[in-house]
Amino acid sequence: MTPNINSFEKHISFLKSGVEKALKNIPLNDTPNYLYDPIRYIINGKGKRLRPVLVHLVGHSYSADPEDLMKASIAVELLHNFTLVHDDIMDNDNIRHGQPSVHKKWDEPTAILSGDAIFVLSQLLLIGLPTIIIQRFNEVSLNICEGQGMDKQFENDTSISMGQYLIMIGKKTGALLGLCAEFGALLSGIKKENAHSLFEYGLNLGLAFQIQDDLLDIFGDESSMGKSLGSDISKKKQTALTILARDNNSEKWLDFINNHSKISDYQSYFDKNGIRSEVEKAVAHYIKKANSALISSPESDKEHLQKFTTMILKRKS
Repeated sequence: MTPNINSFEKHISFLKSGVEKALKNIPLNDTPNYLYDPIRYIINGKGKRLRPVLVHLVGHSYSADPEDLMKASIAVELLHNFTLVHDDIMDNDNIRHGQPSVHKKWDEPTAILSGDAIFVLSQLLLIGLPTIIIQRFNEVSLNICEGQGMDKQFENDTSISMGQYLIMIGKKTGALLGLCAEFGALLSGIKKENAHSLFEYGLNLGLAFQIQDDLLDIFGDESSMGKSLGSDISKKKQTALTILARDNNSEKWLDFINNHSKISDYQSYFDKNGIRSEVEKAVAHYIKKANSALISSPESDKEHLQKFTTMILKRKS
């Protein structure tokens, strides 16, 4: 019998609770408090744990060892949190998951050091796992750094194309979700080339996720997001919305941004000029590509991952 969405969501909650328990059981020293208090604050944050859950979903389908899956899943969650701590410093974001970001609660040196230590902890968790896992983990870690570098380089650059933007978010967001799906298969002993379709699933899911994030920055629920709407635009970041608006009519867009600053004005502009609709089509396109990458996967794997796609893209924050 095909499991319904409620039973699937219960399964996701079960996986998430296991991840939360494992995060709290990471052995940490008591001193120095300067280092370990912020690390505990980060680990105990209100993350959605989508990435470690994805590792488990794929791994269970391929009968990977549960202990290995947990190590890998916690490693990718720590990697994700490391990037968030450092990104918040670079982007001067003072809120993360509805609470003060680390550099705001403490200071920038503390945040840099705690982020560095979290990355080291992620590496330690991989000890004993196959070499290909460690190799792919570090390859994707470098991809994420490249994506963040591109994101910073693109600020204020109105020549950035949609193609360049997609490469950037593929590295910054898509690669880690790709790694999570790939890990679940690789840990079962599947060859790298045979696990590549799962990486493609996660990569395309990440593209849809990030493009949707651009939409939520303008049209999301401010209270559930835990931050003000329009934060990317205020920082002159290149988003799917701003690039398509510029491509649609550069003179009209330039005149608009020079004379408007209210989020309601941006919402109206993107709606009336069909930009919102175009971005929603892009999200649907990459969802379709993600699901198409699963064509050769086992039926149970395919079904669970398609439900996972639907679940995370229903978010409002």
